[in-house]
Amino acid sequence: MKTNLNVEEIRTVLEGTGGQLLVKYGQGPAPADREAMIARFVEANSWAEKNIRSILESRYPDIPWSEAELDADQQREPEFGGTYWVLDPVDGAVHLHQGFAFWSTSLCLIEEGQPVFAAVYDANRREFFYAIRGQGAYLNGERIAVARKTQLADALLVTAPPNKVEKEPENVRLTAWSTGKLLPETTAIRMLGSVALQMAYVACGRMDAYWEHGQEVYDWMAGALLIEEAGGIATDMDGGPFTWGASGVIAGSRELCSGITGVLGY
Repeated sequence: MKTNLNVEEIRTVLEGTGGQLLVKYGQGPAPADREAMIARFVEANSWAEKNIRSILESRYPDIPWSEAELDADQQREPEFGGTYWVLDPVDGAVHLHQGFAFWSTSLCLIEEGQPVFAAVYDANRREFFYAIRGQGAYLNGERIAVARKTQLADALLVTAPPNKVEKEPENVRLTAWSTGKLLPETTAIRMLGSVALQMAYVACGRMDAYWEHGQEVYDWMAGALLIEEAGGIATDMDGGPFTWGASGVIAGSRELCSGITGVLGY
């Protein structure tokens, strides 16, 4: 990694923002309807993004920020030739606004088309996951590793449904189909919420593997780096390298990823 990052400084920024999100948006009654939920999401997401960016921009003024978090078409290839940030201020935001726990903030640094730093912060459990390419993955300063399971029959898998159900009918179908194929082959399957945090749980061995269909590569960048630096792998749905233009992701131990690919027939 060429950029000289202060990881503890980044942790402080994410911790401060996460704590304020809990106070500002994680208390009180849930939104009464979908329209109110969307309005609260936009407000919280915008506030958190502005807060994180303003602090890190003062520290790293030459690093631009992606504006393509919600635009899969712009995620087919790197947006910049050099270094830039990818931020999801409130990943799993519905959970925050409904008053339960499984949401996170995800931050990733891209250098010359390759993710080199990833951070995922869980404000509810005060857990800071981070990874630096070539230097391992960590949870609150302690080295982490993916689970040692090798058989799908022993595994607990995690996934997530498409965010834009009405706009992604094929991904909805594939999620239902793949869940039906994998469920009989595993110990359990869960959909816990935040994609980045589910993948962080794979990186530290709390869950065993993650898979998801779709095209929004930025959803998986931070988690994929965490898993790779924790001794696992991340692949496309056909078992090839996980990279720009991927049509989904499978991540975990090499053996479990191979098993998932085999069951799904890619």
